[in-house]
Amino acid sequence: MSGERLAALGATRDSTTGCWGLPFVRRAVVLALSTALLSAVPAGAQTSGEELEDLRARAEQGDAEAQINLGIMYFNGEGVPEDDREAVRWFRLAAEQGGAFAQAFLGAMYDNGRGVPEDDREAVRWYRLAAEQGVTEAQFRLGVMHVNGEGVPEGDREAARWFRLAAEQGVASAQYNLGFMYDNGEGVPEDDREAVRWYRLAAEQGNASAQLNLGVMYDNGRGVPEDDREAVRWFRLAAEQGNAIAQYNLGVMYANGEGVPEDDREAVRWYQLAAEQGYASAQLDLGVMYGNGRGVPEDDREAVRWFRLAAEQGNAIAQYNLGVMYANGEGVPEDDREAVRWYQLAAEQGYASAQFHLGVAYYIGEGVPQDYVQAHKWFNIAASSAEADDREKSAASRNLVAARMTPRQIAEAQRLAREWRPGPSADEPSPRPGAFGRPDGGRPPAGRGGVSTGSGFFVSSEGHVLTNAHVVRDCAAVHAPPGVAVRVVARDDASDLALLDGPPSGAVAPFRAGRGIRPGDEVVVVGYPLRGMLASEANVTRGNVSALAGPGDDRRLFQMTAPVQPGSSGGPVLDLAGRVVGVTVARLDALTVARATGAIPQNVNFAVGAGTARAFLDAEGVPYETAPSDASIGADLVAAAARRFTVSVECRQ
Repeated sequence: MSGERLAALGATRDSTTGCWGLPFVRRAVVLALSTALLSAVPAGAQTSGEELEDLRARAEQGDAEAQINLGIMYFNGEGVPEDDREAVRWFRLAAEQGGAFAQAFLGAMYDNGRGVPEDDREAVRWYRLAAEQGVTEAQFRLGVMHVNGEGVPEGDREAARWFRLAAEQGVASAQYNLGFMYDNGEGVPEDDREAVRWYRLAAEQGNASAQLNLGVMYDNGRGVPEDDREAVRWFRLAAEQGNAIAQYNLGVMYANGEGVPEDDREAVRWYQLAAEQGYASAQLDLGVMYGNGRGVPEDDREAVRWFRLAAEQGNAIAQYNLGVMYANGEGVPEDDREAVRWYQLAAEQGYASAQFHLGVAYYIGEGVPQDYVQAHKWFNIAASSAEADDREKSAASRNLVAARMTPRQIAEAQRLAREWRPGPSADEPSPRPGAFGRPDGGRPPAGRGGVSTGSGFFVSSEGHVLTNAHVVRDCAAVHAPPGVAVRVVARDDASDLALLDGPPSGAVAPFRAGRGIRPGDEVVVVGYPLRGMLASEANVTRGNVSALAGPGDDRRLFQMTAPVQPGSSGGPVLDLAGRVVGVTVARLDALTVARATGAIPQNVNFAVGAGTARAFLDAEGVPYETAPSDASIGADLVAAAARRFTVSVECRQ
């Protein structure tokens, strides 16, 4: 079975996961362990037995300086046996007299469970006392604990306050964290210039994470003029410290000739360094370089080796490429079963090319038994997530296999496609349950009853309204617009879409025809967020498309920067020609992701892509409209038109 040639991740700016820079920058709030504070405890001077007894006598008489020094000696085992419990006892006595460093040390002992049971609340209590006296380590650690909700309620404003105090005293990690919070509008107003200012201060002190993110800011022209040379400079500084993401980004810059002369050998060198640290994206692109003979002699075996390493980490593109290599017998013996195995892994993560090839395998029976139901299922899924040209190819293949199927087989294949959900990608940290939160309009807790709201929009003059499945789930009655009872006629939980049978409408939303959206495209989101709290008319926000995939590389979703609030779910996402390109569906809970991954995400919101929405409407026989996006009419006119076909959806429980 022949396969397509290799897919690359960083070969162009617009990769399969979006703009190559930001998604791979793990902008983690530096969770500096309080062990750093403890490791800074100075070693005690050589003390004679007589001097030790004098020190102990003064400590027992309440001399705070003697108490903290004695605590340090027990902590380090200098002149006395190492004993964390004794260290805690003496730190406590000094701390209770107001000794700032003793309070900080005592907080660290509780933080790490040394000499006392681990206790975040006690750690916070002592850190706060020390922080209020200006101990920078305590200020920094207190900020981290507020970010993570350790011993205190989660609170970005408090975190930013403590990070600022430490940052203003020159603590590089605090400067980086404060820059990150301005970058993402967490606890402070979003301000790219302030983010750059704090990143720069930390970067100039050698903080590799700040150097990396400062490079990203220059690369994207955020807070500073876009400048590839400056981006390269900061990426290089972080890369030379061994930061794998910076090494990878620097490799991309050399591969594309951005800020440096195009140089495939240099690209390979930096990819190799990042790949040897286990960075899957670099392993993938290094495999592509070997597969295409760029910067290195063409070597299919080496390409396979690197693809396999990335694939085993769950990188969907590497899994697909490895499948191609097995299908073509390049670098490995030709083996259709192995090809199918890797296609399957990539397809299950939502990678459309792998889904298409898996459909082909089932259609012709290579590597798997021939199975028209499975072939139809995978062609259907691929058609809902691929780009325009590939979508047409997948849809045509689906129709081809359908001609050989019975109506019952087609119905089964459609059911399987509707119920399919992508698995998580292992290439990025997987948020723990609850991190991917849907703004469902503030639905009351189960058992309390009440009314929750979402949004929807007319897609046909016959009165069909498209919304999210989660907006109308478990509803005793649904009204759209408010006061008009409607019926839920179809629901696809896998894609989170639902179809309502509403009153006839003179205004309908046309879907975008032709080429799909691209990263960087401006979009307008219309909906009814926080109905009853904000204005009763439709709310309009603007943003940009930041990636053509959702969590777990789910290609049915795309990521955008337009703000999304509870109640926006189900509203239309429109391009500047007023054509529907998606359906608002979800946002990430920043604090939950921070707890799970150590990273605070920026304002991350998602929409179901128009291809998936159209496939759902096609399956239900809805006569929706399409129109080309050949002329921008501006966000104001788009909003005015969208208000005519966007409605509030009420769920009565």
